[in-house]
Amino acid sequence: MTEQPAASPQRNRGALAFVALLLIAGVGFLYVKAGRGGKKEHSAACDASKPLAQSLASLAKGELAALAIAKEPEPIQALAFNGPDGARTSLEAFKGKTLLVNVWATWCVPCRGEMPALDRLQQTAGSDKFEVVAINVDTTRLERPKAFLDEIGVKNLKFYADPKADIFFRLKQGGELMGLPTTYLVDSAGCALGQLSGPAAWDSDEALALIRRATGSTP
Repeated sequence: MTEQPAASPQRNRGALAFVALLLIAGVGFLYVKAGRGGKKEHSAACDASKPLAQSLASLAKGELAALAIAKEPEPIQALAFNGPDGARTSLEAFKGKTLLVNVWATWCVPCRGEMPALDRLQQTAGSDKFEVVAINVDTTRLERPKAFLDEIGVKNLKFYADPKADIFFRLKQGGELMGLPTTYLVDSAGCALGQLSGPAAWDSDEALALIRRATGSTP
């Protein structure tokens, strides 16, 4: 189950602004979808990734049954965010590495629940070929995400954050995100091979098999 921010009398101004922007983004998405007939034009940039995506389809089962494998992989958006040192970076900086890009927030209960599993996946499968890139989109109380990760004992995930939540709105407006958490499997060429809306057991045998296939560790 995915979560989206909801307005309440107790939320501070930053949270209320977040909700207002969310509504605007939703309207913008409907406008874009209507203007384009609801269809996204295929880009040939990721045609070479299609065989890999097809080989992953049989692995989207069990704990990963909700993973939607792309029939026609497309380049993931050029998302920018803050790195562990606070400096700006982007997904472009990870080219050459397979990624599991997870968009999360501390106000999202399912997001909080899957963080330990993502941390264990990074511990087990993280390498120069693969990384879990978990991007936090909290817009207020910016000390909270790091404190939460420390509290639950996350040690292997690097801390990436987008305190303006631009990523959330860009992906939502493009029809690539409906709520949180949302996770994307991206190959070394920057092409999105699959997407999962909602939490998953990312430390499961199914997840490990998927990542090994995606990185070429297994045939």
